[in-house]
Amino acid sequence: MTKTRSERIDDCLSVRNGKLLFERCDATELACRFGTPIYVLSEDQLRRNVRRFAHAFHQKWPEAPVQILPSIKANFTLALLRILADEGTGCDTFGPGELSAALRAGISPRLISVNGSVKTPALIERALTVGARITLDSAAEVAVVREVAKSLGVRAKVRFRLRPRYDGLDRLSDFYDDNTSIRVAAQQYKAGIPTEELRRIGPEALAAPELDVSGVMVHLGRHSGELDVWRGMVRSFVAVLGDLSKSWGGWEPREIDLGGGFPSRRDPTGRNTQRGRLRPPDEKAPAIEDYAAVLTETLRAELLRHGMSAAGKTLEVEPGRSLFADAGIHLTTVRGVKTESAFPARTWIETDTTEMFLLDTLVEHNRWTTVVTNKADTPASRTADIVGISCGFDVIVDQAALPDVEVGDVLAFLDTGAYQDACANNFNALPRPGVLLVHGADAEIVKRPETIEDVFRRDTMPVRLGRIAPRGVSQ
Repeated sequence: MTKTRSERIDDCLSVRNGKLLFERCDATELACRFGTPIYVLSEDQLRRNVRRFAHAFHQKWPEAPVQILPSIKANFTLALLRILADEGTGCDTFGPGELSAALRAGISPRLISVNGSVKTPALIERALTVGARITLDSAAEVAVVREVAKSLGVRAKVRFRLRPRYDGLDRLSDFYDDNTSIRVAAQQYKAGIPTEELRRIGPEALAAPELDVSGVMVHLGRHSGELDVWRGMVRSFVAVLGDLSKSWGGWEPREIDLGGGFPSRRDPTGRNTQRGRLRPPDEKAPAIEDYAAVLTETLRAELLRHGMSAAGKTLEVEPGRSLFADAGIHLTTVRGVKTESAFPARTWIETDTTEMFLLDTLVEHNRWTTVVTNKADTPASRTADIVGISCGFDVIVDQAALPDVEVGDVLAFLDTGAYQDACANNFNALPRPGVLLVHGADAEIVKRPETIEDVFRRDTMPVRLGRIAPRGVSQ
């Protein structure tokens, strides 16, 4: 009898007899059955992550309710949003597309935050009609929301998005490959109402009969995984809130939304920067329980220090990458192996995917953990660049440590459930991959792969330029 060799990587990934399993599905078989490239998501892992977030923050914030509002810009696949709705979460949306996705998936409108800059009257009208909350991003939006609410005969529930100074957050941001600090990077970001404007317009908004100003919101983003950064974020945020409260006659919010930006545990962000390469390959980001403890303890203490109370204040968080990332892998097939023996010697593993389908390779300097799915327990014996099919440089992972790789092998890039499908593009007129949802031993397509016809579906040809030749026939 052959002995089964098993090793668990995390809650949804394991290796059995040299094969990578995603939940109970053989990753190599998924690639053969559904084709590559393809994004694969675990329903079970997404549910586990949501429940873990909810439990961690509920345990640490007994003063009032806690709401988990996933940031659906990280992954707006409708089937995944339906899972979130089933788990009772709300969500954070930017723009009419994301609001439509949340409503189509069945997320409760009262738990939706309509965020983002330059909201149109049409977007505000739809949000107020369905009963969603508006997170105000500028002084100008106050007047627009009041006008729309008055025309609809409703009272709009709104929150102010704050812009803290983040004094003291001088640690370098992981998003940059230079000496840009978190404080400087955060101030460059456009979101939020400038404090001097908010101080001026606040009393009018609080007194407006069309508005119910229920709370405040802040979002630093994932500039660092270090817990001290999150302590500093909360201190700076509450300092602004305390100043506003005093200037507005002691007003206090009923809702406090601390945003998201929490890293996933393997945390590929920034590992391709000069500093990021110094991080140990097996380094793990803090667990969500650690972030929950730091955020709630600091928030409670800072509210008290600024003359406010935590009692009765609903706490909200907006996880994105930390919710979706480790629930997803990206599968690709090796199509060629090329070696340059002359100086400098180099080997390229050619795949059927591209950095354009894994855009955080470029945007956030991610370095992906890579597994050869049919040789998952084979020790590395070479280094090679894993490259894609676009005409860009398209180095997905440079100098990856791999076992001997052959044409036909399948590679899995881990932690790709957040942002990669959402940011995929059609560079070189490449059709974007589909999305596969795994539930235990079952798998089904929840977003079909694009075709070349899909890529050109929006194009029209002016009559003056002549008719388009039939397929396969040149003019």
